[in-house]
Amino acid sequence: MQQVLFHIPILKESFPPDGLPVHGFGVMLFITFLSCVWFLAWRSRRTGVAVPKDRVQDLVIAVFVGGLVGARITYMIQYDRPLKEFVRIWEGGIVLYGGIVSGCLAFILFHRYFLKKAGVTFWKLADVCAPGLALGIALGRMGCFLNGCCYGHVAPDSCPSAGFPLLTCPAQEKVVGIYSYQTLTGFTVKPGTTGPQSVVTGVETGSAAERAGLLVGDRIVGVNGRKNVAVLLITGQPDAVEKAGSIGKEGGARVIPHPDRDDQIRLIVEDPAELSKLRVNIEKIVLFRASAIPLDSFTELMSDMQYGRSRGRDSLTLEVDRAGQTIAIGPFTPRTVGLHPTQLYETISMLLLVVFLLAFYPYRRYDGQIFTLFLAIYAVHRFLNERLRNDTDTVGIPSLNMTLSQNISVLMLLVALGLELYQRKCGKRPAKAA
Repeated sequence: MQQVLFHIPILKESFPPDGLPVHGFGVMLFITFLSCVWFLAWRSRRTGVAVPKDRVQDLVIAVFVGGLVGARITYMIQYDRPLKEFVRIWEGGIVLYGGIVSGCLAFILFHRYFLKKAGVTFWKLADVCAPGLALGIALGRMGCFLNGCCYGHVAPDSCPSAGFPLLTCPAQEKVVGIYSYQTLTGFTVKPGTTGPQSVVTGVETGSAAERAGLLVGDRIVGVNGRKNVAVLLITGQPDAVEKAGSIGKEGGARVIPHPDRDDQIRLIVEDPAELSKLRVNIEKIVLFRASAIPLDSFTELMSDMQYGRSRGRDSLTLEVDRAGQTIAIGPFTPRTVGLHPTQLYETISMLLLVVFLLAFYPYRRYDGQIFTLFLAIYAVHRFLNERLRNDTDTVGIPSLNMTLSQNISVLMLLVALGLELYQRKCGKRPAKAA
């Protein structure tokens, strides 16, 4: 998993501190597009399906963009995401079946309005494109693996598994938040007795934190190269929050307003011992109209990572106070328990499908059979692979216990069978196997 491959040192004000991030998922989408353009051009030459050279890239763009839009819309609906997140596709968040349906629709429309008049036969073109679709899925799932989405259940010791960087991995919602298989960082903390700086109360056996040397009783005084300062979170009525900010400034605190809300601010205090005094002064003024919650920057960082506000920052470097001595811990990367790498399962199966469809092409009984085989085989694969995934809920008839993608797989298989029966009776047989 590598959500952010590297940073371009520009726009650091908008993307602090390293600059513009280049996401692994977005890079794989770009590679997928280039690969599909090359593949379609190569297959059209090899098979004699005369797709005009100036239309090859246009066709891929139409199917690619149409597929992405449909996949994103399906994701937004299925997971009830806010509309403002629609364009942030480089961070992941697509449902492949939605993309297949909308991509096929874009393919049909593009053929009708641009390729039919050029003499390109629809079903011959579909046979040429089918292995390219499998290739696109194979490469796209590598993007999912880099992003950490589409993850599987916890894998038995005897099975292949992947431990994803836990702090920013989407799997943390299940393995930490729902099932409590592990902690977010590999250790637990509580506020200290002399201030809000976190004190380690437990370290998981075998965790990256334990291997880095973290011990129970360590007080965290530095996080990722910065001092672990005290934070007073003020939330409540806007006028009371504004008054609390004024008191904080008078007391020497740094005031950080919330970018989207006027009912919340943070007061940063360099000396944790001063936080309790400031909290008392504020609560006297804003009593019942706002609350003051003491935190530290470590707790704030964990909140950012848990809610996806710090993508790509997978490791921790700590400074701890241990019996009056400051000790450096890390960097270390907390990882999930071993999960089924369902993304790579799909990549492998789709690459095998590419080889099978190319090998079967000369033996097709009618134009369109390669595309029909793609639909049928992918539907079976996806239904089975979905049983190993742990990121989707079941929908439909409760007794069947099937996810949305499994329901669509059943429908896709029925469509493929229907096409097979129809084309066996009415389909045009190729004059010569290529």
